[in-house]
Amino acid sequence: MEEILLEQKYIDIAIYEEKFERMFTSREALIDWVKTVGKRYNMIVVMKKSDFGQVGRKPRIDFACERHGSYRCRNTNKENEKRKRRRTTETKKCGCPFLLNGRKLINGDYWILKVKCGRDNHDIAQNLEGHSYARRLTEKETSILVDMSKNHVRPKKILYTLKQNDDTNVSTMRHIYKARQKFMLKEQAGRTQMQQLMNRLVENKYIELHRTYMETNIVQDLFWAQPYSIDLLWAFPRVIIMDCTYKTNRYRLPLLEIVGVISTDLTFSIAFAYLGKEREENYAWALGRLKSLMNDIIMPSVIVIDRELALMKAIEKIFPTSTNILCRWHISKNVLAKTKKYFDNHKDQWDAFMHMWNLLVLSTSIEEYKQNLNIL
Repeated sequence: MEEILLEQKYIDIAIYEEKFERMFTSREALIDWVKTVGKRYNMIVVMKKSDFGQVGRKPRIDFACERHGSYRCRNTNKENEKRKRRRTTETKKCGCPFLLNGRKLINGDYWILKVKCGRDNHDIAQNLEGHSYARRLTEKETSILVDMSKNHVRPKKILYTLKQNDDTNVSTMRHIYKARQKFMLKEQAGRTQMQQLMNRLVENKYIELHRTYMETNIVQDLFWAQPYSIDLLWAFPRVIIMDCTYKTNRYRLPLLEIVGVISTDLTFSIAFAYLGKEREENYAWALGRLKSLMNDIIMPSVIVIDRELALMKAIEKIFPTSTNILCRWHISKNVLAKTKKYFDNHKDQWDAFMHMWNLLVLSTSIEEYKQNLNIL
């Protein structure tokens, strides 16, 4: 309680009296105290000028109110007139004269903080929501944001975590998105998105194979796999599932996902491939890369796909000894789309039909299948 009252006294003196003076052991302690106490009382104090000191000059820092000074137009008269015609904008600067001056003493490492000009001429805000400077993330908050972004945490949860750690945090989703974008641009280091992807694959020791168009250096197809996934494939090569996904990436390329099945009926990702086109040649190239990573003695017995004709032809070419069957889920979706129109206003009959269809698909023997087929 005494510390709170002491800071209350300091801040009151700093605002209304010019005889205020306080000592600090370091530059960082001075800056931290000014900003922390200012935010606690809904004041935003910014660094107006900073000088680390040279020959014949002492290090110094000038702090000012966020609304210190007046707006200076940096555009030409014509540009300024065009801007005024488009929309009317206002500035938050009101000429507040409040200034604090921090100087390093000649002898020792101590800093002294004094009031240069007190008595600000505007009302102190009730909260910090309207202050853009207060919404900036600190170094610690930025570090938390980077770590959570690397772990694929949603921006909404990142903002919630930052507010839980600091009650005075008034950042918004916009600031989280901007900070994430700044981090991503820094990570890319001038590389294109495809170059960044390939660089990450190499950094994380993925198996990466690609081919480019003959006349250019543009990537045509890209195949990658995690070495541990290939080890699992060698152990469980019997059943492989393949399917292409769409509208899920910024490269506007179909993503071929290859999945394996272990002995406990759990699935694992084997490899992925971005394909330039959905043609037999592209599928054959990707499957050829997969075959090159497998043991030639053990080939897949069953390959499950949807009814993609180009992929079916590529499988016959690359894995001629494998049985190619269609995915039950895709078949059920087609049955649902094609037959429901015959059961309009007959929900009970529709439910009975789907029940019989599911029994047919889940048949465990040939005899049971024939029996369920007759019932259907």
